[in-house]
Amino acid sequence: MDPDLLVRAACRALVLPPGGPLLVALAGLALLSRAPRTGRALTGLGLALLLGLSLPVVGDALTGSIERYPVLDPAHAPASDVIVVLSGGVRRTGAGADAATPLAETLERLACAARLARATGLPILVSGGAVATPVPEAFAMQRSLREDFGLEARWLEVHSRTTEENARDTAALLGTLALKRVILVTSAVHMRRALAEFHAAGLNPVPAPAAAGRDSAGGLRGWLPSSAALVRSQAALYEIAGELVAQLRGRR
Repeated sequence: MDPDLLVRAACRALVLPPGGPLLVALAGLALLSRAPRTGRALTGLGLALLLGLSLPVVGDALTGSIERYPVLDPAHAPASDVIVVLSGGVRRTGAGADAATPLAETLERLACAARLARATGLPILVSGGAVATPVPEAFAMQRSLREDFGLEARWLEVHSRTTEENARDTAALLGTLALKRVILVTSAVHMRRALAEFHAAGLNPVPAPAAAGRDSAGGLRGWLPSSAALVRSQAALYEIAGELVAQLRGRR
């Protein structure tokens, strides 16, 4: 893996849940013999954070603070030039160029793009370079579009590994065709950051979130810990962290 991507993955694993809270708890356990009060406080804090972030009400609250855009009605889609779909990851299934399959998040995005393409007649561009596999993720996306949805992407952007690169490389590809108006398809929780990057790259994106990340769990169910809620909390915190990093770099 590229060193830059390796650093990003390590930071994500060590800071975001469950890794971050667990590290706080482990630090507390390590301090119990030398500083019992501090050790107990850190251990309790780490476990409390892990439990809290596992609650559906917390996961939904964090997700709701990030999601800003409703699902786009194809019948009311504004005039655009192309539908751009960002990869949400793929999974290796073996060796060779065809040995990767889109993760559920990517499939949701492709399904949304297929629905919009059929309704509007717009061409599709899929964006995703080689991240978890040696083969660009756009190849797996193209294959899924063809086999699962009966459509073909007109353009494949195969070099990007981050949202910033998705926007920059897509803009470079479309710039040669004098195309700027794009319907941007990604996950709802990722949309705000993606829109900012595409605007910064000089494109005119219209948000088309694939699906909402909130579960809207009510009553007692909202207070019962679940792995799905922890995943939602992690995704929302990752987006918040990404926006903070962009601000610190002066890109917002």
